[in-house]
Amino acid sequence: MLTSDADAAEWNVNQLMHSLAHAQPDHATFVEKKFLNILEKPIESYGKMQFIAPDGLEMHTIEPKNEVMLIHGDILSIDHHDIHLQDHPELLAFVDSIRGVLTGNQQMLEQYFYLFLKGDEKNWTLTLRPKQKKLAGLIRYIQVDGNNSSITSINTLKMNNDRSLITIISSGTP
Repeated sequence: MLTSDADAAEWNVNQLMHSLAHAQPDHATFVEKKFLNILEKPIESYGKMQFIAPDGLEMHTIEPKNEVMLIHGDILSIDHHDIHLQDHPELLAFVDSIRGVLTGNQQMLEQYFYLFLKGDEKNWTLTLRPKQKKLAGLIRYIQVDGNNSSITSINTLKMNNDRSLITIISSGTP
């Protein structure tokens, strides 16, 4: 019993980031629901996503519209239309929040967010609250849920109360 209490006491953001940093990149399917104040029903999409080490992410939305979003370094491409993230600091912070969690890069996350962790290694919630005034004017928080070194959902609440929930349905090797 003392060992499990000691293990629970050690579980913290550093432990989570270490676990995420050592997880193997994989493929996953996802469902995204966007809850917008102006709509009665959420907008739902689904597709496949893949983390591409060291700093890439590909999201291929299949429904309702075929669309590919690729993040590689400082470039965000949506169906071959490139956006330079350095020109859009708030967008860069959001992208880095996802990359920081996927890679277990605590330093990257702490550049933009205060980190709050609840739960234990088997079932955890990491809440990211913006540090920077401009970002805090847009995003109330980003909440990442997971178990062990797997992310199960990413929930983003904007200041206008619009919300996006990405649920990771399954993951593994292709």
